[in-house]
Amino acid sequence: MGRQFLSNIGKEGKGMQEKGVINTNQFVWMLFTIITSFTAVEIPALLIVQAGRDAWLAVIGGWVLDILLAIVYAYMGLRFPGQNFVQYSIAILGKHAGRMVGFVFPIFFLVACMFLMRGFSQLVSTFFFPAASLMAILFPALFVAAYAARQGIEVIGRVAEILGPSYLLSIIVIGLLVSPFVEFERLTPQFDEGVYPFLIGSPFILSFYGLCIMMAMFIPHCNRPQNGFLAKFIAVSLGAFFVAVIVILAVAIFGYEQAANIRSPGLELTRMISYGNYLDRLEIIWMLLVTGAGIIVSANLLWAFSLGMAQIVGLSTYKPLVYPAALLVGVLAITSFKSTMEQLRFAEYTFPIFGLFVEGGVEIFLFIAALVLKKRGHPPKMRRMCFHGKNQLS
Repeated sequence: MGRQFLSNIGKEGKGMQEKGVINTNQFVWMLFTIITSFTAVEIPALLIVQAGRDAWLAVIGGWVLDILLAIVYAYMGLRFPGQNFVQYSIAILGKHAGRMVGFVFPIFFLVACMFLMRGFSQLVSTFFFPAASLMAILFPALFVAAYAARQGIEVIGRVAEILGPSYLLSIIVIGLLVSPFVEFERLTPQFDEGVYPFLIGSPFILSFYGLCIMMAMFIPHCNRPQNGFLAKFIAVSLGAFFVAVIVILAVAIFGYEQAANIRSPGLELTRMISYGNYLDRLEIIWMLLVTGAGIIVSANLLWAFSLGMAQIVGLSTYKPLVYPAALLVGVLAITSFKSTMEQLRFAEYTFPIFGLFVEGGVEIFLFIAALVLKKRGHPPKMRRMCFHGKNQLS
């Protein structure tokens, strides 16, 4: 039995751990919700701390850098058709070294899921249910995310296709409703403290945009993998617009000194909206959207972690790993930080460094190794039949 299990290891690309197929539209909205779920809550305030008045310029700088990084991921997805970065790590570097490098990606998704769920649960607890314990909010949300992850990428894609446009529309509506309070002169002067804040802020926000390395997990399951770069470009452009709106409004309304001390600028902006007895307490509606997006992104991260680990170990399906992964995420979220200050320091320093290492460093290393070693994948027969069939999704 043990030999049979071990013999399955290394047969990358042959196991059908995930049979779901998504279309380009779902691809875009899944990436969009990943970007905005991490950057809509606490990250704008931390970016303003880093870049001050130039925070909105750092949003653009991070967008440019992420687009350049997306070119590499899209190219690798086409160079190794039908394989994600866990699988082509093994194809490029061999069974042993490839597994060691490929292992980094699932671990990154696990850490990102822990960080995301801890932030959302704490925010909901602080602002809406202060009497409730963190565990009472965290574990039910994780159970829902794990259930969605077990249903597969198609279900996650359909939910994101609904949540994504609603989420984008919400920030446009918020911007219009708080526009009477905007004072754009608070955004000037630009580069008042030189280019250093911009140069620090751009990589910082890139580390959160870069969570869209998930595109490498989506490309093998997209009915049109050649649209990987287009999907990433649209998603990160919409995501950058989303973040820029929050940052600009926060600085233009509160001033950058005060905005830097606000834990969730987006939530505070919605709490400002009050028009008689008709529009009031909109932060509850917005927080429901934010929480829904956070749960579906956590499902994405649990799915990616479980699928990646299944491919490294050689399991025929990833589903048995989902609920244990969710439990591990919950335990880590509860025990990893002794205080809110530790959590903020992790978000401001540790996670960006780890993120840039995985999102940029490891993938560029694989890209160079593939070119130097002249490694290239071949499309599986089943995938080729799918692409040339008549029943392609739009």
